[in-house]
Amino acid sequence: MMTSALVLIAAILLLGGLLAALGDYLGTKVGKARLRMFHLRPRQTATLVTIFTGTLIAASTLGILFATSESLRKGIFRLDEYLNRLQDARDELAEAVQEKEIVKQELAKAQQGLDQVNRKFQITQQELTTVSQNVKQLNQQLSALKQEREKLLEQRKRLEQEIIKKDEELARQKEQLQVTEERLENLKNQRQKLQTEIKKQDQRIAELDQNIQTRDEVLQFQEEEVTELETQLVKLQEKIQALEQYYQNYQALRRGNVALGKGEVLALRVVQINDLEEMETVINQMLRQANRNAIQATQPGNENFQEQVLVITQSQIKRLKEILKDGQEYVVQIVTAGNYLSGEKKIRVFTDVIPNQQVFQKGELIASLSLSPQEVQQGELSGRINLLLAASRFRARRSGVVGKIFVGESNVEVIRFIEELETLNQPYNQINAIAAQKTDTAGPLQLKLRVMQDDKVILSH
Repeated sequence: MMTSALVLIAAILLLGGLLAALGDYLGTKVGKARLRMFHLRPRQTATLVTIFTGTLIAASTLGILFATSESLRKGIFRLDEYLNRLQDARDELAEAVQEKEIVKQELAKAQQGLDQVNRKFQITQQELTTVSQNVKQLNQQLSALKQEREKLLEQRKRLEQEIIKKDEELARQKEQLQVTEERLENLKNQRQKLQTEIKKQDQRIAELDQNIQTRDEVLQFQEEEVTELETQLVKLQEKIQALEQYYQNYQALRRGNVALGKGEVLALRVVQINDLEEMETVINQMLRQANRNAIQATQPGNENFQEQVLVITQSQIKRLKEILKDGQEYVVQIVTAGNYLSGEKKIRVFTDVIPNQQVFQKGELIASLSLSPQEVQQGELSGRINLLLAASRFRARRSGVVGKIFVGESNVEVIRFIEELETLNQPYNQINAIAAQKTDTAGPLQLKLRVMQDDKVILSH
């Protein structure tokens, strides 16, 4: 490379020297010969030849350089193109530098993200360990569930068999349903016929309603008379009880003091028997209680309650057992068969067995009394209240209540009620005796008195 460059330089210098000598020679010849070219003076012609010779030297030099150096040839003729490319390369370099900075920033962010990812990876690794433990537990549970699944599959097979049976039964029921639907269709036809007849009957009923309304008025008048007669009946029953008491007292005066009256209850108990041994125990307990009460009534001061004073037939005991063995709930009473004086050693009794059923509901009306404030002022209140209580007792006994019948918590409640009613300043027209709570045959029946003005409660006790 170095040798060719030196040869090129030497050739250029040699050629330049030869051309310069040639030019000088030509110039001298032209000057001496006084030649003219292009109508110029000789001196000007010599100058023109010299210029031509110099130009020829320069052209030959450039020709040699261009012919021997491709890079020089490209550098001279394509310099602007290379300068433009250089500027473009510089611009691209500047953009690349900016992109490099951006990439560095993104790389820093990516590094931060990578650090976060690494931390999350560590956390995830820990969670993975926990999940692995959970997976082991779940695998154990899965094994248990598989066993349970096998059991459920067996149950499913049994249920499928039962479903098949149910389907067969359902098919039979569908057949029955079809028959029933046919019957229902027939019944609908009959119903239409009956509805037609009912319409005719409704017309007849409308005509009869007018007659019934007239009869209702007559019946209401008769009910008022019945109410008055019931009041008279209660008074007559009180008189009868008084006469019976008088007659018993008369017999007692003739024979001595009466310790036990006829029909007096010596023992009362609600009984429901589940087995025969329990039946014997209950009956013996009631007989001992009745025997004890009889001794206390006829032999005051005698504490030998082992003495047998009750007289009851075996047929009575047998009948009692036959009734109780059905397992239902009964009210059993041991009742005196007659009047017995003090000191008597034999007390005949019998058993009274009644099914223990609900007689009155809570709040049910037992008896009612029409009463106004004017009658209270006339001093009839006490007698009318006693009449209401007597009617309540009569209805309760007639309905089957054998236990005690009382008002409120004690007899003082009646006195308080009368006192409050006497000082009441509000109008009223009725007093009702109602059941304070649900009452069975065994009782007791607790009465509650209410003062009413039509349907409004004025006083309750």
